[in-house]
Amino acid sequence: MQGRDWTAFLAAACICCGPTLWPCATYAKDASAPLTVPMQLELDRPYIDVMLTGPNGHQVKAHAYVDTGGGALIFSAGLAKSLGLKANGKSLHEEGQTLIPTATPALDIGGRQIELVDAHALIDASEPRTLGRTDAEMMLPGRFLLRYVVTFDYPARAFTLADPGALKPDGTPVKAAISGGMPVVWASVAGKPYGFLLDTGGQYCMISSANLGAWRKQHPAWPQVERAYGAANMQMGPSETKLHMLRIAALQWGPFRIEDVGAVSRGAGNYEHGMSGIVGTPVIGSIGGNVLHHFKVTVDYPAHAIYLDGPAVVHDSPLDMVGIMLEPAVHGGYEIASVAHGAKDIQIGDELLEVDGRDISQAPFSTVVKLLSGSPGTSRTLLLQRGHTRLTVHAMVQPVF
Repeated sequence: MQGRDWTAFLAAACICCGPTLWPCATYAKDASAPLTVPMQLELDRPYIDVMLTGPNGHQVKAHAYVDTGGGALIFSAGLAKSLGLKANGKSLHEEGQTLIPTATPALDIGGRQIELVDAHALIDASEPRTLGRTDAEMMLPGRFLLRYVVTFDYPARAFTLADPGALKPDGTPVKAAISGGMPVVWASVAGKPYGFLLDTGGQYCMISSANLGAWRKQHPAWPQVERAYGAANMQMGPSETKLHMLRIAALQWGPFRIEDVGAVSRGAGNYEHGMSGIVGTPVIGSIGGNVLHHFKVTVDYPAHAIYLDGPAVVHDSPLDMVGIMLEPAVHGGYEIASVAHGAKDIQIGDELLEVDGRDISQAPFSTVVKLLSGSPGTSRTLLLQRGHTRLTVHAMVQPVF
């Protein structure tokens, strides 16, 4: 869960199934062998392809990201139209986003009809084609897969669903709780344990500024940078320029040690009050894709258990890129919201049009980050719009964080 997903989660929490154009999220159970489908990673967030059947009987293949921290099935306006989905409740309008309650279509993964539990759905009317500058047309919350054992095999790029007892999880069980369908785990920083949401939808670890700020003061040798770059740059608007990033020396997660963990701040209270109340146990942040991508992660929802399989010690990756932070431009594309120390000839407010000759105005954010990344010292050619002038800047990839 990240960025505008928080608004969607709160909206979903207030929606009951009610009358719909399609039966609300209860389908016949198909007891069969575990199914495995390819899983793509975009900025370490997992994506799979699914088949949907709407109330008009029309079947549509959709690209979806799977979010263990998600609150509702969310469809782009275009996908909802293809499925024949209509509004069946009062819309929510917030921060430029319009979320419309709708019926829950039937869901098929890998040729198998999936039994969703207590699912509810929203149309994001502000997203005509895809969601949140990704190439996904929908978001699938893990919390609706409560009848299954779900495995995110990041190294193998595979997603597996199994009925209880049909799959013996690989790896080591770690301390966990699952409340309201939201998985919570415990990990230690500087010898002290904390609760974290296990968040496959989060591209980056996110931690309350109350904790991250305290750690910055207590551990001045830990690398830090103002604002958010790379996968931590979640395009949430002007408030993102007030965030900061910290590289935690080590996160001890059960028997696994993750070193130099990158984390980005979130407003004080979002986790310790808001999310803690939802999951029913104190959490200070979430463990996201920059940590999860090292592991095979199994969430056994029926048994309320989580397993990790991977190396005993791993290192989070350095962030080497052209030092710019991006936000959505008013008329599409991306605008420079911040410039890291060492990035020259680029100004806040410039619109980024091309990277190395590639038009990025309609590109997913993950594609833009990849184009801006590389080995330190590599040159990237940026085409910028500054007022009425277009200019070309040769920017160097640098160690940002």
